Amino acid sequence: MKNIIKQFNACLAFMAFSFFLLVAACSSDDEQVEPVVKIPDTVLSSGMTFAGTEGVQTLSIQTNVALEVTSDKEWCTVTYKNTTAHGTASYQVKLDANPDATERTASITVQVNDTKIGTINVVQEVATSETDPKPEPEPEPGPLPDIGMNSDAKTLAAKMYAGINIGNTLEVPKGQDWGNNATVSSAYIKGLKKLGFNAVRIPCAWSSHADASTYQIDAEWLDKVAEAVNLCSVNDMYAIVNIHWDGGWLEDNILGGYSEAINTKQKTLWTQIATKFKDYDEHLLFAGCNEPGMNETSGGAFKAASVQTIMRYEQTFVDAVRATGGNNATRCLIVQGPATRISDTCSDEYGYSMPTDNVANRLMLEVHFYDPYNFCLMEKDEGWGNTFWYWGEQNHVSGSEHNPTWGEEAYVKEQFQLVKTHFVDKGYPVIIGEYSAMKRTVSESQEKHNQSRAYWNEVITREAKNHGIVPFYWETNGDINRSTGEAREVYAIDGIMKGAAAGKYPY
Repeated sequence: MKNIIKQFNACLAFMAFSFFLLVAACSSDDEQVEPVVKIPDTVLSSGMTFAGTEGVQTLSIQTNVALEVTSDKEWCTVTYKNTTAHGTASYQVKLDANPDATERTASITVQVNDTKIGTINVVQEVATSETDPKPEPEPEPGPLPDIGMNSDAKTLAAKMYAGINIGNTLEVPKGQDWGNNATVSSAYIKGLKKLGFNAVRIPCAWSSHADASTYQIDAEWLDKVAEAVNLCSVNDMYAIVNIHWDGGWLEDNILGGYSEAINTKQKTLWTQIATKFKDYDEHLLFAGCNEPGMNETSGGAFKAASVQTIMRYEQTFVDAVRATGGNNATRCLIVQGPATRISDTCSDEYGYSMPTDNVANRLMLEVHFYDPYNFCLMEKDEGWGNTFWYWGEQNHVSGSEHNPTWGEEAYVKEQFQLVKTHFVDKGYPVIIGEYSAMKRTVSESQEKHNQSRAYWNEVITREAKNHGIVPFYWETNGDINRSTGEAREVYAIDGIMKGAAAGKYPY
């Protein structure tokens, strides 16, 4: 989800009367600007973890002033890379290989004008430990042993116990860095399976890896995506490949009306993707786009004509895949509701409906779920409402201004029942392609906040399955170690698995 991967999860704003910095702006009248620095919450709370070998990660900090970012250890170096037009400064954090028999730590300090803003803990694991295994040979890209294409959409959905996203990785446009490299390792996929996941959504960028005129996709990029799919398949896990935000060429151009140029690009890209994977068995599913119209309608509603535009692009996706033949003739395909919002997708006014398919019972619908917004995504208190630090009645904190005022268990069931009534009961299984609630460092009860995240994960996962919806958790290297596949926030993963065990599909 573009809105999520672009935003930072913590804001250190220096506006308190006891700590107020003024930095001179470059103007003739000596206008003063108020320094604002935003460090990702996951970095502040969990730090940065490296394998025992030499490694590099990117640290991104949103800022409107010059920063001094330094390390206290010689083996951990921090180098400034660049600052984008949107004010995001990127730093390369590089660690030498760990020669010790124990893990070691370093501290990175962020300062403005000699005033410390935050400290980031760096942990490097032992090079010879089990958590830093030697690289295993990756499967060669190409067709894997064929177990057939016998499962229709309901049968296939019922096989998916719990799903997860490899977020901020293969969907990153070429030339950009969102904090994870674009390599998916065998150790990571095996780690996901060990945690209990058996289905993986692989968000992908394609446009930036294709010729701007012909839309011809770079063959090496197709092979890189295939490596990730292969790792899922050889571990008996299901994989979904999509066209994600991808620079917004499709999903940010919905309200302007249907475009033949966009439709041609959709057809051309999907013809190539489908041809690359046409011999793969039913472990692989395709999803036509990501969140069509989400960014354009974040502050307003759709129009029926815009929904029709989405449906035309999704029909092109289905037709393009089917035309490539092979196993694609019967592969299960996934289409996205308007903005993947439940309210818009199930609106009788907008009239969204599934594409026409020349094979029966091989389509699924996708929605996303980040409600209540105040708990899942909201970064700071606003005049219209506060952030929710807690969720679930048993996790409320007496007297807190951050207890939820809407969006708890009954609301979740109502929303999922809408999906069940409009689609599942009509023969179309549904996936929640993304769901998660941001991790915060709170001043009242961190324990209750963590319990709230765990309980939210449990309820969403359980009720999704109870309503015929396959859950795919959105994860970007915050709750799960991207190198090893081990849980960083065990409580969050335990919540998912508790919900997965309790939920029962109605088909």
